Amino acid sequence: MTLAVFGIYGRSGSGKTNLIVKIIKQLSNEGFRVASVKISDKKINIDINGKDSWKHSKAGAKLVVLSSKVETDFLLNQREDILEIISQINCIDYFDLIIIEGANDDFTQKIRIGNIKERKNTILSYNGDFKKLIEVLKKEIVRRNNMNKMSIKVNGKQINLTEFPEDIIKNTICGMLKSLKGVDGIKNVEIKFEL
Repeated sequence: MTLAVFGIYGRSGSGKTNLIVKIIKQLSNEGFRVASVKISDKKINIDINGKDSWKHSKAGAKLVVLSSKVETDFLLNQREDILEIISQINCIDYFDLIIIEGANDDFTQKIRIGNIKERKNTILSYNGDFKKLIEVLKKEIVRRNNMNKMSIKVNGKQINLTEFPEDIIKNTICGMLKSLKGVDGIKNVEIKFEL
């Protein structure tokens, strides 16, 4: 699944978090599913000293899951690079957009806020034109969604595929269908069945 991923970066106090909150509200109100990632160069964590999840972590658990009436939190006790984080987000659910606050890798498309040295793959320097920023994000979401030619749902849930399994499934099905009588050229395939 090729989904839209954008990083937002700027100096501390430049308004990154406020802008991201505004973007998430706007796109969510328009029906888009947005995930966010906060990258920090500080040694911080969200687990609270003395709580049960903290005790589990300190005992040696590599993954701690906290499930309450209002949320489920996964605490993975190791640093992951952004590609692995995106992969894990992709396994959890489908999202139209992932916004990364503090992106500093070479490959993520980035939006710069304020007067800071431009990072590699910066596509826009935000100057306060929120409407233009939203248009850029929505255009990329639509472009990425159009790249995703295969859609699989199991029990009503969208299954996200990376390029490799998508190619395997597509080639296997097309290979089987080409051997059927009456199938000349394959441009579109729809398969639906119940077990």
